[in-house]
Amino acid sequence: MVVLDLEWNRGYDKKPLNEILQIGAVRVERLGGPIVGVFNACIRPTVHKKFDLGAKKLPDLGAFKSSHTRFPAAAEAFRTWCAGDRAFAGWGAGDVEALNENCKYWGLPPFEAEEFFDFQRAFAHAVGADQQVALWRAVEYCNVPDVFDYHSAVNDAMYTAVLGAWLTPEDLAWRPEPSPPRGRRAALKLSPLPFPRQPRQKVGPCRTPEDVLDGKEGRTPSCPLCGQREGIARWHFSVPEAGMPQRFYAVFTCPEHGRFLCRMILTQRPDGQWMGRRTVPGAAPELIREYAQALDGGVHVCRGGGGRRRRRRRRPPDHPG
Repeated sequence: MVVLDLEWNRGYDKKPLNEILQIGAVRVERLGGPIVGVFNACIRPTVHKKFDLGAKKLPDLGAFKSSHTRFPAAAEAFRTWCAGDRAFAGWGAGDVEALNENCKYWGLPPFEAEEFFDFQRAFAHAVGADQQVALWRAVEYCNVPDVFDYHSAVNDAMYTAVLGAWLTPEDLAWRPEPSPPRGRRAALKLSPLPFPRQPRQKVGPCRTPEDVLDGKEGRTPSCPLCGQREGIARWHFSVPEAGMPQRFYAVFTCPEHGRFLCRMILTQRPDGQWMGRRTVPGAAPELIREYAQALDGGVHVCRGGGGRRRRRRRRPPDHPG
């Protein structure tokens, strides 16, 4: 079995490709068994000219920029390393699909996975969780030493393979109840109270887009009715059209007046600094559609906004062996 993980860049242009920056994989002969092979390829980006917010935070970003390996060479090296093994696993279900999307873009034959095991889904079943469990939480839950950086593809593949020891064939075969169709997403319930048109608040200048989004000035909008400042934990965004500024959307709640939408528009000045224009607009249908599109795009989790609480170690489940 090949346990696979990828890192990629979505970019900010019209090209829809999730450009793979790293292919990491380990091989195990059985579920939870020892690692008997390792593959790691850092890939030089050539499709998108800019990195999205998630890609900028990858620990191996410098290695991708300095690599001389292009995706076609990395993909063929990985195909050779797999040696015909068509059983894949990963933390989540999208890696083989993303790998084949990149193969299609470069005119390469796809990777044919006869079996794919979603360890994230299986782990949620094993521990009785009612939602997906982040890799770092699963590692902590099972008391696996987390001595390597997360979001490095080869490290995440290794962690995923180790967590296989806590899974059973029944966990791998489990499927959740089907989710409602995407068109039936629960309606966004915003405050019905009218409020005067809100001015745009300038945020910045800041060195990076992340500084605009993470800074206290940027992530603490005011209720348009009482002025109470509230915090934002995450921003949602979608890839803008060419030449258009990047827009981020969030929902915040005033305890007295309810929920409101917040929009942040980012632009870069000629000197390289970044400016934000934040506003609390009225809940027009067009704005609701833009927010829904952003929910299907990317997400930026704010630093310093209450973030992760101190994690309490829980007793790991019984080892299957």
